[in-house]
Amino acid sequence: MKINWNRKYTTIAAYSVIVIAIAVLFVVFVFKFNSFANVFSKIWSVVAPIIVGVVIAYILNPLVMLFENKVFKKLKTAPPKDNLMDKRLSKVSNPNIITEQLKKRQKSPEKKAKGRKTLARALSIIIAYVIVLAVLTGIVVAVVPSVSESVLDLMEKMPDYFSQLEDKLKVIFENNPEIAALISDEFDDLNDIFKNLAAYVTPYASGIVGGVTGGIFNVVSAVFTGTKNFVIGLVIAIYFLLSKERLLAQVKKIFFALFKYDRCKRIFSTCSRSNKIFTKFIGSSLVDSFIIFAAMEVGCVIMGMPYATLIAVVCGVTNLIPFFGPFIGAIPSGFLILLVDPIKVLWFAIFVVVLQQIDGNLIKPLLFGETMGLPAIWVLISIIVGGGMFGIPGMILGSPVFAVFYLLFAEFVTGKLKKKELPEDTDEYVIPVENFTAEHIDTKIEKKT
Repeated sequence: MKINWNRKYTTIAAYSVIVIAIAVLFVVFVFKFNSFANVFSKIWSVVAPIIVGVVIAYILNPLVMLFENKVFKKLKTAPPKDNLMDKRLSKVSNPNIITEQLKKRQKSPEKKAKGRKTLARALSIIIAYVIVLAVLTGIVVAVVPSVSESVLDLMEKMPDYFSQLEDKLKVIFENNPEIAALISDEFDDLNDIFKNLAAYVTPYASGIVGGVTGGIFNVVSAVFTGTKNFVIGLVIAIYFLLSKERLLAQVKKIFFALFKYDRCKRIFSTCSRSNKIFTKFIGSSLVDSFIIFAAMEVGCVIMGMPYATLIAVVCGVTNLIPFFGPFIGAIPSGFLILLVDPIKVLWFAIFVVVLQQIDGNLIKPLLFGETMGLPAIWVLISIIVGGGMFGIPGMILGSPVFAVFYLLFAEFVTGKLKKKELPEDTDEYVIPVENFTAEHIDTKIEKKT
């Protein structure tokens, strides 16, 4: 019996089956969430080293390419020279079996050029790894003991600082016993919180401060050898960096096999621009945060601020967060200085304002340029949304991710406007809607052409 398939109803049936399957999977996911969580946890434990390797390779790639294209440029691009054996074999007028075999064993110019490129890449990776690991180790050795000592001292003295602040506030509000009683209750709660926090943090800080050499090398050993994912990621990153061109070529090959040519062009063009945005943003953010850290450390030491290194670390790390970062770091740092030495908090505030003006008007434009091209309102929205959904990582990476979507949507809107023969410049749409007539559109298009 021959079945006459109706294409219309077959399509409807297929969509119905897909919708029902998705609904069933969603219900199962909701009621069996713990089972799915365990499965995802196992998958993550397997995939995590690969993801770490991809992240490490992505961060180190600009440094590797810098060495490869600048330091080892001659090694990479210079034509290979003939060695002594090649010269002698080329002068042989009557070749025999031995000379023929020797010629066959000689590498072709293409293989020699490929070998030189591989050597340049390998040397660049080695130097990049050595530099990054040396910098990280230096920062850990120089900063961690000082920060740990500051935290230990802060945890020990914080109850006294709160008691002094409580006494001053009670003097201010001595004519209002209700407010004074409320202040006393709140400070009692804060003292309990800090006692519990000190009991938790003190053993770790004491371990680091107690033995600088032994403690630091234990931390470094725990990070680079004890953490399985990170160690495997370092190895995987080397393979990614060595063979990234071939891996990208394989990805392109798969996409061109599965999708149409125009769609592949759009996909890879979008990926290329996204890569430029993320690379520039991450590199510039790290350099900017290091500059802020160094400036805060020098400034706080010169002004005699308490806990200078701790404050510099806090301000440097939080500076990675666009827009809100300087405030997130400066407010608790200022409060800490206020507890220790209230007079100096004014100088700290002035120093932070001056430093942020220099950073916002001079350093960041020089580092970032037109990296993202996002208006300030969209940067603010991306940070709020990213932070609300993914916490601190969302606040840091929310802006470049939103910049990619902003770029894609802007191109989509521009394409639609071109099809409708409407002006593409946003300023043309500032006029009231009632004045946006066909004659106005035609006039703007004529002026543009």
